[in-house]
Amino acid sequence: MLSACKAAATALVFSLATTAAAQAAPIVITFDAGDPIGGLAVGQTLSNQYAAFGVTFAPNAFSGPGGPLGDWATNTDMTVVSSTGGEVGTLGTPLLVSGNLLRSYLVWPDEDGDPSFTATFAGGISSFSATFASIATIESVRLLAYNGSTLLDTATATATGLQQVLSVSSATPITSVVVLPGDFLDWVGVDNITFDTRQVPEPATLLLLGAGLVGAARRRRR
Repeated sequence: MLSACKAAATALVFSLATTAAAQAAPIVITFDAGDPIGGLAVGQTLSNQYAAFGVTFAPNAFSGPGGPLGDWATNTDMTVVSSTGGEVGTLGTPLLVSGNLLRSYLVWPDEDGDPSFTATFAGGISSFSATFASIATIESVRLLAYNGSTLLDTATATATGLQQVLSVSSATPITSVVVLPGDFLDWVGVDNITFDTRQVPEPATLLLLGAGLVGAARRRRR
């Protein structure tokens, strides 16, 4: 009887984990009318507008020396621009970005170093991706996924002259992603920011749940 209860508890825990994963609904931020908040207007600064969907953005993830080209910027540009406007340069191919996107071509010379910004999540996520346009220096276009201060996964551009989707993922909940959109001498647009909001229970949580179910079965047997 107890073995059957253990098996049932194991099956229930697995079912809960599977259900949590299956309930995923990715959030896609395009800065256009169809995204979760109806997009952002050209000229707006990206920050906490998407907080209701579990993410906030902040410039200057890193500071001091150690950037792709030199020192990190203290004034990373977070301006929304039009992909067809005069603020953008050659976007590259294939055409993966459209409408509005993040970062202004006309403003980047005013940055005082290599740019970086952080997407911070109210709850852990399992994956994150973004489209980059106008990649000129592959080493300066990256995603870095963290749980707290622990680096979980990285992705780096693979070729120049492209629009390219980079993605990171982890079984451990991702609490923040640092985006490196080019370097001091480069303009790289960012679009189609996508993340998976599924909350897969951590192993410790599942073990506690399973132990509780088995304990309850033992008490019931007595």
